[in-house]
Amino acid sequence: MRPTLWLSLSVALVAHAAPARAQQVAPNSNARSALESRAARAESVAALDSEAATARAERRAEANALRARLRDGDFHVGDRITVSVAGEPTMSNTYTVRSGNVLEIPTVGEVSLHGVLRSELHDVLLHEISRYIKQPEIQVTMLVNVGILGAIGRPGFYGVAPDAALTDVLMTAGGPTGNTDLARSRIMRGASEFASPDRVRGLLEANTTIDQLGLQSGDQIIVGERTNRWQSLPLIVSIVSVLATTAVLFSHR
Repeated sequence: MRPTLWLSLSVALVAHAAPARAQQVAPNSNARSALESRAARAESVAALDSEAATARAERRAEANALRARLRDGDFHVGDRITVSVAGEPTMSNTYTVRSGNVLEIPTVGEVSLHGVLRSELHDVLLHEISRYIKQPEIQVTMLVNVGILGAIGRPGFYGVAPDAALTDVLMTAGGPTGNTDLARSRIMRGASEFASPDRVRGLLEANTTIDQLGLQSGDQIIVGERTNRWQSLPLIVSIVSVLATTAVLFSHR
């Protein structure tokens, strides 16, 4: 493992039943502008003939993922959102995003999160709650359910904050084991590889956050395992022995 990865990990210890309303999200928000710029840069690299085919394919996939975030938003079924409204205990609770990417809040009803980025959620909910309460004071926190599997101390699914760095997320799951090889790690989205080992290595070194990477509930970080050649030596010796014995038997026929 690269020393920089170990260094990064060592410092990271840690009732109106109204139909869902489509949100009018400010198209020129800072978060959207940043994502637009990243997508444009990735598309530019993907179009360069001077880049290796693998690099171009990764940048093209990155651009597609960013465009999908801008179009569909950051929220998916299973995301947990804690809403605290001052003086309104019936509204203050932890909610789970339901099918159709909606959040149902007592009194407010169903709020569509389609097309909403995480950085925009506070303003969206403030707008919706303001329809029923004058000048509400609200606090909003989010958790993304991410699988942390493989060569990690405590494999499993964890609710992590979007602003948590990947190194912090790994430490949440117990940190590296004696057999961890972060250079072999990858991120899966369903049956597809969302981030290759090379990309994950760069993301760890850059201390990239969950939000910057665009992870969503259900994604899995598969922590790589070191291959120990000596562990397979007895098996190799046995196979060679069997082949040698077979060769001797055939030579005496």
